[in-house]
Amino acid sequence: MAASTIDVPLRGAAVQSSTFPGWSAGRAVDGSCSPDGHLSCTHTDTTDNPWWRLQLDGVHRVSVIEITNRNIARDRLDGVEIHIGNSLVNNGNDNPRCAIVHDVPDGLTHTVHCWGMEGMYVNFYKPSNAPGVGMNVTLVGRRLCWSDALLHCRDHHRDLLTLRGPAEQEMVDRLVARAAFPLTSHLWVGLRRSILGSSWFWMSGDPMDFTQWDEASQEPSPCGAVPSTERSTWRQRFCGEHLNFICFTGPTGGKKVRFFSTTRVKPTCKN
Repeated sequence: MAASTIDVPLRGAAVQSSTFPGWSAGRAVDGSCSPDGHLSCTHTDTTDNPWWRLQLDGVHRVSVIEITNRNIARDRLDGVEIHIGNSLVNNGNDNPRCAIVHDVPDGLTHTVHCWGMEGMYVNFYKPSNAPGVGMNVTLVGRRLCWSDALLHCRDHHRDLLTLRGPAEQEMVDRLVARAAFPLTSHLWVGLRRSILGSSWFWMSGDPMDFTQWDEASQEPSPCGAVPSTERSTWRQRFCGEHLNFICFTGPTGGKKVRFFSTTRVKPTCKN
């Protein structure tokens, strides 16, 4: 095993998924990047699922990574995943994840702790379904039953929120933590259970590839919600509860599940 203390600018080679003219991958680790980006920063071209990868000179334990955001970069780093490992499957983006980058102010340097994760490759990867990529999320202050919440989101946004992976789950946790108004104990999302079975699905039509159920505390109900106090869990709730909810606007991976209401003049659920 190589020494755990390394000087990346002197001992690393970088590549990236694409290159904006004049902004090659190696510029990110040559040690001369200024906050305004005029001296030396990297920049990928406009593509889906962009990534940047550093290949170290051997397998190392990575403790700290420092990221400098350009003054004009705005939210481009929001949702970027940092992966560390020894595999080049999916260009190294399938290696274990150290962190997800959030809220790096323009022109400042952000420190990420990876606590000695081992690997030869360090990847910065922004999947197309990451927060900030074609997806806007709204925490709604109204308190409605599940069906009314669904219709509200479909009328004014796109749908009740779908959570397609850990990055979006963490996005919701941050959104809830910054809420500007009191929240109900749970928040409706687009989770629904089949009436004639036990399988769950997303109303957006996205596949159920990621789950985060709290198995210890469940209500026998076909509607799903996330707690507003205990993060990163999903729970079944009685569909008639009047709760705050989360809508999103953006692309989905499938065709929305159709939902009918007998009336659109009055709420479908009464107090």
